Amino acid sequence: MDLSSALDSKQFYRFTGPPEHWLTAIKYLTWGLESDLRSRWAKIQTGDIFFIHSTGSQSSAFSNANSGIIGIGVVGYHFSLKNNYLWHFEIKNNINQWPLLVPLTELYLFSEIPDPATWQSPTPSNDEQTYKLIQQLLKNRVPISEIPGFPIRGSFSRVSSEVAKQILYQNRPLYLYSGHSLRGSEFQQMPSHLSEVKNATETLRHVASLRFLNEVNNRLITKPYSLTIRDNDILARADAAHHSVVQNLIDIFRKRGYSTLANEFVDLFAHNGERSFLFEVKSTENKNFRSQARKGIVQLYEYDFFEINKFKRESNISFTEEYRILAPSREPTDKKYIDFINSLELGVAVVSDQKIKPIGQDFGFSKI
Repeated sequence: MDLSSALDSKQFYRFTGPPEHWLTAIKYLTWGLESDLRSRWAKIQTGDIFFIHSTGSQSSAFSNANSGIIGIGVVGYHFSLKNNYLWHFEIKNNINQWPLLVPLTELYLFSEIPDPATWQSPTPSNDEQTYKLIQQLLKNRVPISEIPGFPIRGSFSRVSSEVAKQILYQNRPLYLYSGHSLRGSEFQQMPSHLSEVKNATETLRHVASLRFLNEVNNRLITKPYSLTIRDNDILARADAAHHSVVQNLIDIFRKRGYSTLANEFVDLFAHNGERSFLFEVKSTENKNFRSQARKGIVQLYEYDFFEINKFKRESNISFTEEYRILAPSREPTDKKYIDFINSLELGVAVVSDQKIKPIGQDFGFSKI
């Protein structure tokens, strides 16, 4: 399944800073921007891709700093503000220079460095350690001159998709560092919007990972100390079974005049102005149906309460019939659990070959 076209819907950025600050970013999976960039910071979205530009010694506290692109990153969840000192420059100068935190889920470095759990974030008190880590971090850097069109002005800018793909598809090893981001004391609730989707690949817009790309997976160098395990739910939309179910649903509903929408939370929401269907799709086998369904039940209620209610308010729309449906990729045989799900006023259905088959009670499917 070729999902490379999913990149066309994403935003690409360049974040620039000295190598000691990038070591802190790797340690805490967080980047920071200046206060005067707040309006631009607010436009960064979960799933966006950025290129890690490390500056030379003129803007670093270390003489072995050299300019170059040192990796690729993916923006995560829960943007926040900080009111303390985190980066080497901030600690040394007692200033909160970069309070706007950008959460990260994955960093793909061109060079291997030790497991972040084995070293401390750079501070003026551990410069000897930091000097050695910088040497390793910059070992396989890509000079800016090798990437025609790469922007170099300022600490933060957009990158064209043409330039981005030059870097993404370079045939060089990648070392993955992933996990959960450090959060500040205040959280910025970035607005989520349901957007029209016409095919399942478009739903990957906000997947906070690059693992759905074969071009990336095939280049990963994974060693026990260089890969931090994280929640794989963010990769679910790229699963072949999940993708197939969503595509079938989109085709079915669009042929019948429904609008089909999705965002970083909602797998699919279909409506025709009077009747609506909220779907949570799960890749399942019979052995994991209950555990997957349990997650899906919570997600359906949560997304209905937050995302769908928000959509209805903003669109000034009221539906006469509303249905919430769990869509496993395989037909479950656990009838007792299906009865339980139905008792919660949730439907269960399997989807294939342009058909929706209700499992248990019919929750509106006969009316599509």
